[in-house]
This record gives sequence, C-alpha cells and structure tokens, in this order.
Amino acid sequence: MKDGIKVAMCQIDIASLDLQANRKAVENSFHQACDVPDQDRPDIVVFPELSNTGYVFQRGREFGHDFLKAAEVIPTGATSMLVRKLCKQYRTYCVIGLCESHSEIPGLAYNTAAFFGPNGELIGVQRKLHIPGEEKHYFREGDAVSVFSTELGKIGLQICYDTWYPEVSRLQSYKGCEIMINIWNAPDYVTPPKVLYTMIGSRAIENRFYSIGVNRCGYHGDAYFAGNSMAVDPNGTVLNELCEGPAVVRVVLPEAPLYAERAFQPTLRDARFDVLEETFAYAKKLMLLKTDIFHIQP
Repeated sequence: MKDGIKVAMCQIDIASLDLQANRKAVENSFHQACDVPDQDRPDIVVFPELSNTGYVFQRGREFGHDFLKAAEVIPTGATSMLVRKLCKQYRTYCVIGLCESHSEIPGLAYNTAAFFGPNGELIGVQRKLHIPGEEKHYFREGDAVSVFSTELGKIGLQICYDTWYPEVSRLQSYKGCEIMINIWNAPDYVTPPKVLYTMIGSRAIENRFYSIGVNRCGYHGDAYFAGNSMAVDPNGTVLNELCEGPAVVRVVLPEAPLYAERAFQPTLRDARFDVLEETFAYAKKLMLLKTDIFHIQP
C-alpha cells in the first residue's frame, strides 16, 4: 500500500427518501473534506450505507413503491454522477453506499457500495452479501467478495451486517486486502457504539489490515444513529473517531504498521484451514436442513 494515505470519513445525516437533500448533504460534505490545502487533501472520501435513500424500517406498498423508485442505476444515476464529478474535480477516490437499481429489471434493487476513481470512473461495486431484517423485503443479496487494486493499495469494501461475519474479512485479506472500508446505516438499538468499535477493531486485529468504519448520524423516525465513525490500525489501535453529529473525520494511514504487524503476529500465515474447513462442512449441511447433527460427516 501507499505510505501516508489520507482518508476523509464523511459522517452525514440522511433524510429518508429525500434524494435532493441527501445529494446536497453529500456534496457539502465532499467539499468540506476536500476544500483544504493540497497537502491535506484526502486520497479517498468515504460516505455511509444508503446515502441516497436512507434506510428501511417497514414493509408496505406505498413505502416500497417510493423506495424502489428512488433506487438508481450505477454509474449513471444522479448521486453517482454527482460523486463522479466531485472525484474528478478533486482528483480523489470515493466510496459511497447507494440503493442500486438493476439496470434492466424494474423493482429489483441491491444495497451497494460504489467505488469511484479520481477520473470519475467506476472502479467497481460491492453488493451487500448478508441481508437482515426488513431489508429482506427490498434487496437481493450480492454474490461476490471483491478486493480492488488501486494506486493507493488493495481495498476491500463491506456493508454493515457483512462485518458481523469474520469469514468475509478473512477471504478479502487472502485476496490481498490492505485497507477494509466498512459503511454503515446502523441505529444504536441494533449496533450500539461499543459493538461497532468492537467489530471494526476485531476485523483489523484478526487480519492485520486497516479497518475504516463510516456510519450515518441523525434520526429516522424514532431510530437514532449516533455515527461513531472510526479508523483502526492493524494492531487494533483507534487512530481517529467521531461520536455524534455530522462531521468529517480525517486520518492518515502509514504503510509500516501493516507489514510490522503481519510480521509480529502473522494471523494470515498461521491460520489452520485444514482444521477450520470442517466448520464450513458442518454449516453447509446444517443449512441444507441436515438436522441430525450427531451423524453429520465432515
């Protein structure tokens, strides 16, 4: 990875289904992050999950109609085009969570992290793999775990609930991930700050990579989002964090700790997959409703 990568974590309030207000919040936060002296300008700007639409808390025809109509095709939708313009203007990368509409099938949506480059190009997308709660009524799950090679280094993306599954992070680490970017739309009653800190830090320690977590702030009805965006180094040390309210959180990622910690505590080298593969054999059979666990053969 490049030494001294500058990251701007943009913790914003997201208004439910107010696309214009949310694009304005993204634009204002992007300018706040990048309208700084050249030596401080971020290499990458990160926004929360579902920054264009806000989250879902109910199942209903009226809300469902409005929510799916608000989804956008990537990279030609309105929020995508705005971010592409800003990336090109400031010559920076950006990760942003979007409610993505399928390019051909109306009413089919994904919960997606879109990754744009400094020329405004779409580098790639990571679609949410694990779909919890009310999201199941609206999103199709993703089917790929990707790591993107850039001039900054190898960057993996995760979306909220995916971070609860350490297998995803481990797979990305073996695909070369050096910086994990997690984007969230996590209310306090589901993921209180201590839980968020624990998961972001644990994934960093387990895989000896940098772990960036960006959550939204504000209210959606009675649900409160505290934010608590943070960056953690490969040893689990919190480099910077923000508790509540909209703000830009800045952090610089030195290259040395990645290699130092992988040398000192080589979790990737020492993993015993010859033993751990039994876990997945059992899990697969259980998920296929092989309920007599005492007679399962690995």
